Amino acid sequence: MTSAPAAVAAPRVTLPVAVKAQGPYIFDEEGKQYLDGSSGVLNVNIGHSHPRVLRAMEAQLQQLTFVHRTHFRNDPARRLTQRLLAIGPAGTAAVEYSNSGSEANECALRLAFAYQYRRGETGRTVILSEQPSYHGMTAGALSVTGSPGKRDPSVEPLLATPAGHRILVRPKPGRRRATHEEWAQAILAAGPSRIAAILIEPLGGASSGAAPIDPETMYWLRQETARNGIVLIADEVMSGFGRTGRWWAADHSAVAPDLLTSGKGVTGGYTSLAVTFVAETVTRAIGEPLGPIALGHTMSANPLACAAADAVLSVLEDEALLANAAARGNELAAALTGLCDRYPGLLTDQSGIGLMRAIHLDPGRPADTNQRILAAAKDNGLILCTAGIDATTRSVLVAPPLNCTSELITELAARLDAALGQVGAGLVDQLRAGSTDRASTTASISTGVR
Repeated sequence: MTSAPAAVAAPRVTLPVAVKAQGPYIFDEEGKQYLDGSSGVLNVNIGHSHPRVLRAMEAQLQQLTFVHRTHFRNDPARRLTQRLLAIGPAGTAAVEYSNSGSEANECALRLAFAYQYRRGETGRTVILSEQPSYHGMTAGALSVTGSPGKRDPSVEPLLATPAGHRILVRPKPGRRRATHEEWAQAILAAGPSRIAAILIEPLGGASSGAAPIDPETMYWLRQETARNGIVLIADEVMSGFGRTGRWWAADHSAVAPDLLTSGKGVTGGYTSLAVTFVAETVTRAIGEPLGPIALGHTMSANPLACAAADAVLSVLEDEALLANAAARGNELAAALTGLCDRYPGLLTDQSGIGLMRAIHLDPGRPADTNQRILAAAKDNGLILCTAGIDATTRSVLVAPPLNCTSELITELAARLDAALGQVGAGLVDQLRAGSTDRASTTASISTGVR
């Protein structure tokens, strides 16, 4: 009988206590100001405490906060559904609500299997996804997630998709995303007639560091899945609702998936809601209603969350924030490219679309370098997120709110510059202290001084 490995206690981290947030800034109990350079975790898309959203939520609180969808319909959900149908991918016929991105992906997987089952394709039990990828922490979503660090061995018995029914498509060493040739090989190896769905992030998030899929690969996947009766699912939990300068990252490849999942930005972080967009081809095969097959959570489509989301969509449209995300995204890309040039040996390049960007670390730097950058950024009053699953994808996400200004981009870059200077100097000092034979290595790490 083998014994379980001894548990390792996680280091205790003392976090500041946030007490107030306004626009792109958060304040702690000591009065320190932080620029929210990651929009929370890419969900606070229109900044904190937007008056229009607060007024809408307060008004809804005074009227109706909860009814169950099996007992009543409610006006906020009806209004929101009509708006979502108008902006969803081409061919969208229905939307299913849940509470988080994980649940939205879980819903999409269920609908994909139901679609195949209703068509009599009961042998289609394989899901293809990518490594790197991150699709959520619920059982089904985690089972098809290509992030080894998320897959603790203790949770394997809970995972909904057996190992033989999930295939992770991996890019060649040194590449962040798989090419269509690698997808083709995986599809052929699995057998096209056994594949229920392909789950893809058009723009990678926490696993790949805002690495976009090549548009030609995305287009090829759309053609190949349609030809072989495979459901194409686009995970846009992070990249959706205008983050890339268009409603959906898949729009940059001129692709409309069969199912598209999104969350985070739909309510701007003001409350919890997520959406699965369902194409007419899927609803026609399954039949209405979809609800009994999808996830019927208690709080799904509650009036308060729907009112908040409706107000957020109004802000996005009325303030032309998709166009702003595209324009400010170009400025952010230029600023991050400048920082990569300023810190050779620490950074390699930047990637992303619109206001979903990342700076990638030199593979030769220590594995905790992105954590060091986060800590130094926080010292300089800048909040960011780490990303990546290996040396190729290790990075830091930079994603300010969609209503940011050019001046805010400049301020963010200045704070990040200061943080990178601290980290670069610290790595040089560490290497010098470790060995005098590493002169060539230390010389390659710029501290940003010119």
